[in-house]
Amino acid sequence: MKLTYLGTAAAEGWPAVYCNCDHCKRAKAAGGRNLRTRSQALVNEDLLIDYPCDTYAHALANKLDLSAVRYLLFTHAHIDHCNPCDLTMRRESCYAHDMTNAELDIFGNERCKARLEALLGVFSDEQATYNYNVVTPYEPFEFGRYKVTPMKARHSSPHDLVYIIQSEGKTLLYLHDTGLLYDEVVDYLESNKIKADLVSYDCTYVTLPSAGGHMGLDTNVILRDKFLEKGIIGTNTVNVINHFSHNGKLIYDELVPVARELGFETSYDGMVIEI
Repeated sequence: MKLTYLGTAAAEGWPAVYCNCDHCKRAKAAGGRNLRTRSQALVNEDLLIDYPCDTYAHALANKLDLSAVRYLLFTHAHIDHCNPCDLTMRRESCYAHDMTNAELDIFGNERCKARLEALLGVFSDEQATYNYNVVTPYEPFEFGRYKVTPMKARHSSPHDLVYIIQSEGKTLLYLHDTGLLYDEVVDYLESNKIKADLVSYDCTYVTLPSAGGHMGLDTNVILRDKFLEKGIIGTNTVNVINHFSHNGKLIYDELVPVARELGFETSYDGMVIEI
């Protein structure tokens, strides 16, 4: 399984769209991996996780064939994760020729479905081609070479989701956007004997004390240690922090040694991990 981090920032990006704080200025001056677009990931070449407004830019930067994406998972309906206006152009027409895949299966909650329909409804003369599947926490579903299990995220709504993604003997825990996981989620992972090869942890707060619907380094350590205790991860599991806010202070170059000391890899836009 291959995971590509297309975007690794929180909703505002980093540098943030309208911000002139010192953390944004340092990121802009340093460039390279210190520049972060909105959160999005790609599993292999055909499973996209979330659809922010930066999706087209991600396709250009990574030389992606977006028409090769056969499946799309939504975590939740916030606009930085669910802004799929470009799907109006995903069909054989004057907008697209010789698409790799004509069909798109989308999976997410009811709120994402409503947002998708509202956004696409603005383009009343255009017809997007997709199949939307409403998913339920703790009810696994399968498609193509994947088995996916949605679980409850500790975020802004009880409808928000995190995912177990399994394919060809490998397991990814994709934990964005969420605070420290509910006990019921950890219990589900333990009781179902989930053994993760890769865990992607929300780290929006970075060095700040985490609270509410996101994590930072403090709760990343707590959750990682709980996973170790429960046997959900092992010594060979890849632990990656992702989804950073400029309020968290440390740009990529500054964060890498801090995170490494704690046992985490630090994601950046375009980072590829194969497990």
